[in-house]
Amino acid sequence: MSDGLCDWCRRDIPETGGPRRRFCGQRCRQATFRLRRSSELLSATSRPLVFAYADPPYPGCARKYYRRREVDHGTLIASLVAADYAGWALSTSARALRELLPLCPSRARVCAWVKPIGASSRTYGLHNTWEPVVVVPGRRLRPGVRDWLSAQPARRGGTLPGRKPLAFCAWLFRILGMRPGDELVDLFPGTGIVSKAWRELSPSPALVTDDAVAARALSRSCRNDGRGDKVVTVAGVLRR
Repeated sequence: MSDGLCDWCRRDIPETGGPRRRFCGQRCRQATFRLRRSSELLSATSRPLVFAYADPPYPGCARKYYRRREVDHGTLIASLVAADYAGWALSTSARALRELLPLCPSRARVCAWVKPIGASSRTYGLHNTWEPVVVVPGRRLRPGVRDWLSAQPARRGGTLPGRKPLAFCAWLFRILGMRPGDELVDLFPGTGIVSKAWRELSPSPALVTDDAVAARALSRSCRNDGRGDKVVTVAGVLRR
């Protein structure tokens, strides 16, 4: 006697005396799961999705650096969740992370942009050299992507505090799981570099599978954006 045929290999399932099983063993069960997961990922990448990125003035910094009112981050995060984006990311400060993370959905991840810079001799104690990026990923794509980036802060492209380097943009699109044809909603454009970077990368599928390739492509396309700004390449890290 048997419990019937395995849903994967169609061989007899040995009778166990318990509830009827679908598979004859772990190997067949895992093969079915991988196939189903691959099918889900394929369907997800076959249609354009909408993603969002928010880079507001960090809590406590709006008046000091931008001469504007503080952003209500609770309302901002609630709007990101309510909008039902395929995925979204929020840049903030290490100091504010304790306050903001409880407001985010449970599946949110904390990624790190690490800045390989030294500590000023005029400071005391711990010197902040990283910024958290709270991410609700969209697609899960191959190859995988690290949850941290080491890149110098932006040096060119204006004087707006907090502007992001091109290497950050390329990494951001990968951790979100974005593919060519997707739409990016940049909620706090600033210099506009994030939106410009996505417009340059979006047409080519190869550019969003490797950070170094994406960075080189952005270097070529953004080398002169009409304002005379130059992009400097140092050890594969682009700075603007």
